[in-house]
Amino acid sequence: MYRIFSALISLTAAAVFLLPLMCIYGACIFRSLRRTLWYAVFSFYLAAVLCLVGFPDITCLTVDFTVNAVPLAGLAADFSNACLNILLFIPLGAFLPLLWEQFRNLKSTAAAGLCASAFIELAQIFTLRTTDVNDLITNTLGTLVGFWAVRVLTKGFARFAPAGGQRRDLYLVCGTVIAVMFLLQPLTGSLLWNMVLESPLWATLS
Repeated sequence: MYRIFSALISLTAAAVFLLPLMCIYGACIFRSLRRTLWYAVFSFYLAAVLCLVGFPDITCLTVDFTVNAVPLAGLAADFSNACLNILLFIPLGAFLPLLWEQFRNLKSTAAAGLCASAFIELAQIFTLRTTDVNDLITNTLGTLVGFWAVRVLTKGFARFAPAGGQRRDLYLVCGTVIAVMFLLQPLTGSLLWNMVLESPLWATLS
């Protein structure tokens, strides 16, 4: 419960920067209200993922080389976490083919899910979390589930998908989210935490 609450605080802190940046990008680069709204939702999803997985930020970098490099080792014992990893990456498998035509095949989406998961696992070297090959497996599996689900629901991506998404947009959105989470979110996040800790509601909950 605390992990989810902490993620909500971090996501709110990130949204302070992401929302105006997406508006600026929409007016200057995307030039489509529909795509801008989709990209904004996608950016909030990415930020939420980074919040939940414990993405490092500039204020707290701690090198830890705890690594599980044996596939499937301990997966059954940590089944609930494996299921959460799958659920966490299902939206990624849905967003990518909906927003970018380049990902409307299984191979490209699976590769993107694997790369995104690898980036997160490598980033966790700078936190106190374990870098786990099982997370690569479950995250990629979640991406594939999202791909097939949205493919069926949109009848081969023919419905709901906004047209005109370019690969540069993907790089811009992802790069912006990473920069915000690493450099800017800690600033507003600490302020929000101070407000929460000083509130009567927090005293009641604790």
